[in-house]
Amino acid sequence: MSSEEYAAVALSRVPAIGPKLFRSLVNHFGTASAVLSARPSELLEVDGIAEKTAAQFADKRYLREADRIGEYCSAHRVNILHVGSDAYPAPLREFDTAPPVLYHEGRTDFLAPRMVAIVGTRRMSSLGARQVERLIDPLAARGVLIVSGLAYGVDIAAHRRALHVGLPTLAVLGSGLQHIYPREHAAVARKFAERGGGLLTEYPPWQSPEREHFPARNRIVAMLADITVVVESDTSGGSMITANMAHGYGRMVGACPGRGGDARTAGCNALIRSGRAQLIDGADDLLKLLNWGPSTAGPQLQLFDLTPDEQTLVKLLDNQEVLAIDDFLRRLRVPPATLAATLLTLEMKGAITALPGHRYRMSAG
Repeated sequence: MSSEEYAAVALSRVPAIGPKLFRSLVNHFGTASAVLSARPSELLEVDGIAEKTAAQFADKRYLREADRIGEYCSAHRVNILHVGSDAYPAPLREFDTAPPVLYHEGRTDFLAPRMVAIVGTRRMSSLGARQVERLIDPLAARGVLIVSGLAYGVDIAAHRRALHVGLPTLAVLGSGLQHIYPREHAAVARKFAERGGGLLTEYPPWQSPEREHFPARNRIVAMLADITVVVESDTSGGSMITANMAHGYGRMVGACPGRGGDARTAGCNALIRSGRAQLIDGADDLLKLLNWGPSTAGPQLQLFDLTPDEQTLVKLLDNQEVLAIDDFLRRLRVPPATLAATLLTLEMKGAITALPGHRYRMSAG
């Protein structure tokens, strides 16, 4: 960790120093290091710094926190992205409410010219799962970074589909990197870096997930992406918060229309009706809206060689629309840990798709 990274981390841990005040201080003094070296009387010259806030700099707990964060990041190859560095994500520079310090695990290219956020309900339907595939598959040849929040349902389906077609994917977390949430998605999340993606958070490594962190996480998703597409959503919830934030930030918003009377798509229909979102029926709509040219069929996905155990499991699904974990266990009579490992491998190979409630189906196409 460089001295300026250390200073930025330390400054971000001072109580009462939010994103706007962080930027005001650095703009006034030139660097985060200079802010930490400033006398209380000098700090008071900055608009928004009261005596109580200036006095907090005398408490060195924030320096000890910075030491702990630095040790973790060094040991786990975590990148510290602060607003004064070239590595800081360019789309976030436009907003003074963006986190001044971020922690990134992986190999994400934040200079990628095309970023698409795909979000939606945690209770995704089979139609929603197919819509995720219809959106992502034609983007395979476009070099698009798929952004989402790693949650159950639409989020994790978008991440997994991106991996399946060879696109990089980035998960923005509402917790620290020691506490990937939900835990069930930790194994697949660690695969993101292998495809040029990764994990991003504004929270220190030890921070556990808290309810209030997720709306804050959503603002990063909304700021990063060229467009935020809501696949399925009720009229309230995290994906609607993300869409409304993106609209407020001047980013494009898309929504996939749904059947009238279906609560899972009522939010999408409301976004379209209000004019806050463009109707997105498939990837062609998205590409035209962003002026990325006409859709081209993505590369034909290769058929993967399967082990005998994997072939047995796939044959079970071949004539069934959906099977649950208990169905597999009852029919295959294998240890649960063995089954879980086989299912995860088949997901990574793109042969099957996970659905909410620990259910699985064959992947489309």
